[in-house]
Formats: sequence, C-alpha cells, structure tokens
Amino acid sequence: MKEKLINNLGLKILSIFLAFFVWLVVMNVSNPLTDDSKEVPLEMENGQVLTSAGRAYEISGKSTVTVSYSVRARDAYRIRTADFRAYVDLSELYDVTGSVEVKVDVLNNADLISSVEPKPGVVRVQTEELQSKPFSLQVKTDGTVEDGYAVGRTELSPSQVTVQGPISEVGLISYAGVEIDVDGQSSDVEGTAKPVFYDANRNPLTISDRITVTPAEIQYTAAINKVKNLTLDFEISGTAASGYQYTGLECSVKKVAVTGLRTNLAEVNKITIPSSELSISGASADVVKTVDLRNYLPAGISLADSVDPEVEIRLKIEPLVERTVILNESEIERRNASDDYEYRITPNRLEVVIRGLEEDLDSINGRDLSAYVDLSGIQPGTHAGRLQFESDAVFDIISYSDFQVEATQRASVLVPGTDAGSTESGDNTAEETTDETEDTEAG
Repeated sequence: MKEKLINNLGLKILSIFLAFFVWLVVMNVSNPLTDDSKEVPLEMENGQVLTSAGRAYEISGKSTVTVSYSVRARDAYRIRTADFRAYVDLSELYDVTGSVEVKVDVLNNADLISSVEPKPGVVRVQTEELQSKPFSLQVKTDGTVEDGYAVGRTELSPSQVTVQGPISEVGLISYAGVEIDVDGQSSDVEGTAKPVFYDANRNPLTISDRITVTPAEIQYTAAINKVKNLTLDFEISGTAASGYQYTGLECSVKKVAVTGLRTNLAEVNKITIPSSELSISGASADVVKTVDLRNYLPAGISLADSVDPEVEIRLKIEPLVERTVILNESEIERRNASDDYEYRITPNRLEVVIRGLEEDLDSINGRDLSAYVDLSGIQPGTHAGRLQFESDAVFDIISYSDFQVEATQRASVLVPGTDAGSTESGDNTAEETTDETEDTEAG
C-alpha cells in the first residue's frame, strides 16, 4: 500500500498543480457572480420627529441588519462593511404597527455590487413618553483625608443637571451626585467629574445611551480644612409641672468635629443650643428634642464631613415624692436660749413631711433636716412651737406635726463655801434673804 502511494509521486504533485491552474484560468475567464453578505449597523434618521412629539424611541431586537448582495468572484475581496449604510427613516414610522422599512445605501464600489437586500427588511420601533427632569447634585467624597483635617465646604458648578430620556428609565433615578476623591489630601481639591445617578436604595445606576444629561460634566471644589472638636453647651428654660422636677440632660453626642479657617476656629470653643430650643415649661415627662447643629454654628464654621448634623437631646423630668421623717428632740437645735430658763419640747418625737426625688429621699434622716427653734423672747410657760429649717436644694419641707415648747425657771443652785441662804444668783439675792430674816425676828 505504501509503495502505491509513493510510486509516481512527482506525477501526482504535478497533477494537483495543473488542476489548480485550470481552475484559476476558468475563474479568470468566466468570473461568475457570487452571493455574499455583511453585518451592517442600523442607523436612525429624523429622530427629531418623535422627540419633538415628546416620545422616546428604541429599535426592538438587535441594532444591526444583514445586507446581502451579489458580486463578481474576482471582486469579492474588495467589498467591506463600510461600503454600506443601513438606516430607517423614523418620519415614515407606521404608528399602528410601530414598523418602519430598512433602507440600504451603497457608499463605495457600487459598480461592483448588485442585488442589495437588507434582512430583515422591516424593523419594529418601540416608543414611549419622553421625560425631562432636573436633579440637584449631592456631593459624595471617597477616601480619607490626612489626620487632623476634614472635608469642609464643597462647591459645584452648576449645582444641578437636567436628565432627558424615556420615562421608564428616568423614573429609576432617585437622586444625582458628584463623587470627589479626597484620599490623603491636606489641601483644597478641584477638578471636573461626570454626574453619577442612584436609585432609591442609594445604589449607582448605569445610564443607557437613551438618556441625555445636561451638562455632561460638573466642575467642583472641595475645601480641606483643619479640624477642631467643640463641646456642646445647653441653655434650659422654664419650670417643670407642679410635682415634677428637672433632673438633668442627656445628649447623643458630647463633642462635635468642625472645620474652617484657622482664624475662624480660634474664636470658637463651644456650640450653644439656646433656651428657645430647650424649654421644660409645664413638662411632666421627659422632653426629647432633635436639633440641627448647623443652625447654631458661627459664620465660617461647618461640621466635619462625617458628622451627623442632627443630635437628640433628652431633658429628664422626674416626679417628686413625699416622705415622713422622724425628728427627735435631740436633733432640734435650740437657738437664742436664755440661761435662766430650761426648755422642753413635747412630744419629743416629731413627724416631718418632706418632698423631693425618691432617690435623694432614701438616705435622709432627722439630723439631715437641720431643724431648729428660735427661743428668743419666750417667757416661762407653755407655748406653741414653730420649727425652722436651714434651706436645702435636695428636698422641700411640706409640713411637720404640732408641738409645744415649755419654758421653766432654772432652779437655784448652792454655791460651795457659803451659807445655806446664799445661792449663785448673786449678792442681791443674799441681801434680800437677810432682810426677810430680820423682818421675821422683829415680828
């Protein structure tokens, strides 16, 4: 078998060469027509007819057509896709079916091409209402600036864009913005950027070529300022309802980072929330206020980019309770007492009703009341008592039980080394006693 293949090998190669030569001669002599095709992009003409009518349009299916044609075999290699232009004239759109005829123009080598035919010959055009909508631009910064700095005021020019397109696509846009890269920056940043669009979940949207955005680019400037932390100062106004007391304030933040020029930052050390925002007048429960800090920033100062401008402030209101405290006689101070009298308080245990916060009253005893009686001017006998108290911010005295103060003449006391008739009451007393004795003897 092998010998049959290699025998006369030269003749076999020569026959193949002669066959190719004969075919080449035949083709050059006859040059027959052959069929061929190119895939050509489909263009649209007179789209303004629909646009002026407030309609957006789009071709259903693929955006190319197959152009079939005939060409002589020897010229086939010369035909290119660019030799054809396929298009539809939207002014000829048939509204009932939404169909329009595909037309083909031969741009080059028209003398070599015949029997030009597009497939498909008719395409459908989908139309829908056209919407134009303005969007205010929001700024989103990407990256982190150097330590000790923060993004300050940003400026966009212009600050809004107009979006035009099919209502189904424009309706997907929730808001528009510009993204600015500030990573590692310690000085102002400026440049241009294309608007970015987001859906209601803040996810970026890919905008189709059916949407036009005016203008297409936005100029931006972002100030990179020094950071300073400011404390919050609160001014409280009003008085809580009867039976209630203001006990303090809670805030969601203690300090706030702000930015600005060095000269502006040097002049401010706190942010004051005025009393007009923080009133407790007539309150019988906690007062909760949400305050926008931006309303109380000095001129030239702004919040750092990462700071939430709204803070929650809780003004705490607690009910007052009453408690009865037992006050012993020994816990009552006697003021302005006379050395000539002895005093007694009856009963020797009094009930005092105080009012304050439950937590404060739990540890109050009789000595903490700082109670006293003023004995000035009291003569021997029994008198209605009147308690007085040193002022105390923790509680108020509501009432106390009735009591009496009994004053008696202090008993005479013998002075050692004197006669029985002599007392410590002095020489006058001794003289009076001697005179009485003499009168008795004379009688």
